[in-house]
Amino acid sequence: MYTPYGIYGSDKGSGLIQWGADQVEGRYYWLADRSVEPERWPVAVQKGGGDSWHLFDMSTTEFIYRMIADPEFEPFTVADRSRRAFYLPHGQTISSAAEWDALTNPDRDS
Repeated sequence: MYTPYGIYGSDKGSGLIQWGADQVEGRYYWLADRSVEPERWPVAVQKGGGDSWHLFDMSTTEFIYRMIADPEFEPFTVADRSRRAFYLPHGQTISSAAEWDALTNPDRDS
């Protein structure tokens, strides 16, 4: 599952440290290497269980920013220029595709 990197351990020089996951089986890691400063560790991403690895030579902050704001950051982006952003209070859910379309309609009133 972690091939070719393996999980980071105190007895290893490098390996993966998980820092995040998403709702569609994406898993996010740092490719830790004790010979490199932690702020320079690349972000390693596996989109689904067993899928190929993607390495990004950027900070975690930049990676998250691009996921949220860059519609060109495929296949990891959640940004969509054609839809309007919205906020749901904690505990509130969307019950239908029609409700989603209404909330994200770029022409809707505030």
